[in-house]
Amino acid sequence: MKGYYAGAAFLLTGFLTLSACSQDSSASDDKDQKVTSQKQTDQTDDMKPDEMEETQGTSVSDEDEMNDRSEDKEEQATGKQEGENQLNVEEEKYETAEKAAESIKDYSTVEQTNTDLGHGLKALQEGAAGHEYVSWNEGNWLIRVDFPTDGQYAIDGYDGGLDMAKEVVAYLEDHALPAPHDRGVITINGFKEHPGTEVMWQDGKVVYTIDSDDKNPFNAIQRAVDET
Repeated sequence: MKGYYAGAAFLLTGFLTLSACSQDSSASDDKDQKVTSQKQTDQTDDMKPDEMEETQGTSVSDEDEMNDRSEDKEEQATGKQEGENQLNVEEEKYETAEKAAESIKDYSTVEQTNTDLGHGLKALQEGAAGHEYVSWNEGNWLIRVDFPTDGQYAIDGYDGGLDMAKEVVAYLEDHALPAPHDRGVITINGFKEHPGTEVMWQDGKVVYTIDSDDKNPFNAIQRAVDET
């Protein structure tokens, strides 16, 4: 009988010991979970704004990339629009080649020259009433620059009409104009209030014209070069 009570007491003691251990383990787990949760909260609070943005939705770098793509599309659209606004070449047909040539009224042969343009070309430089005129021939072309003698009225980038004429000659050394059947004329106006360049040349019964009000005369000249 004593052995029975001793065994029962032993079993009761073991049960109480296991229960206490289980409670201690559960309390320890709860404590560990609270500590882990607190650490995660502290880490979130310590994160920098840039780091938080990288963990949420679209990052700053992604937004920059999308902005760059948008700008590229705008530049492409602008370039396309500029390409569509190129200078046009107008054509007018006459009954005969003689009438076509006669329609270009301002053509002449420069027989007297007084200034050197370089590249073996000479021109007639003259002035009248605030205008400086420089005229010369290249093949069947007559090229004439009308430039103000007062620089405040002139387009930017040139030191007088002679300077512009020399730049045109240098440009045409590497860029060939169409060869007129009988005559062609380039007239350049260097006044900034009403700048302009007109290019006309005859090919048989047809007269081609490029008319530009751009301050840069080489836009119209290059357009004529493209027709060669």
